[in-house]
Amino acid sequence: MIRSTFREGSKVKHTSHGRISGVPLSKLRLIQAAFRGDVILKEDPEALCLLSSREYGASRALLALADEIGLSRSIYSRREPWVRDCLAMIVGRVIYAGSKLALSHQGKNTALWALCGVSGPVDVREHCYAAMDRLLERQEAIQKRLASLHLKDGSLVLYDITSSYFEGEYADSEIVQFGYNRDGKRGHEQMVIGLLCSEAGCPVGVEVFAGTPGCQHGAR
Repeated sequence: MIRSTFREGSKVKHTSHGRISGVPLSKLRLIQAAFRGDVILKEDPEALCLLSSREYGASRALLALADEIGLSRSIYSRREPWVRDCLAMIVGRVIYAGSKLALSHQGKNTALWALCGVSGPVDVREHCYAAMDRLLERQEAIQKRLASLHLKDGSLVLYDITSSYFEGEYADSEIVQFGYNRDGKRGHEQMVIGLLCSEAGCPVGVEVFAGTPGCQHGAR
């Protein structure tokens, strides 16, 4: 019997809606639970199946932080796809600390690319290398904006250089050259990177120099 109970004044009354017959008790209990609004789980172990398991929390939190501090606006005022690709690479570097190629292969393990608007497969050339080309075109404008946000007249500026060595041969490169390696890595060509930071350690500018010996690198 399916019925509802209600109170009318001091009296308890019932309204009958129908009758269910010829159904096992186990199914009747499921129907009863459904009327109560309870969550119904089948006894079948495959009733609940895992459709997807991808990292979400860290990517979502760091992207929200990037928007909060205005990082995307510092890259470019318009929210174009390549800007979101750059944010994905920045956040991915913090979380996974791998190469761009490795990050492009993380699509099945993380929601990062989807959160940045990439709905299909991640193409390292399109979503990483092409975006970095656009980033290079805007380097000067980006650094000027960062400097205006984080540097003031008379403030302390921190500057340091490091070197990165390469395997293989780069005969046509003006940047990759033999030179003094600060890490003692001899026999390898290298390049030198100069980094400019605010007093709080916030990067505001970077420049790449040839790794030739005797070069004096400084901030301008």
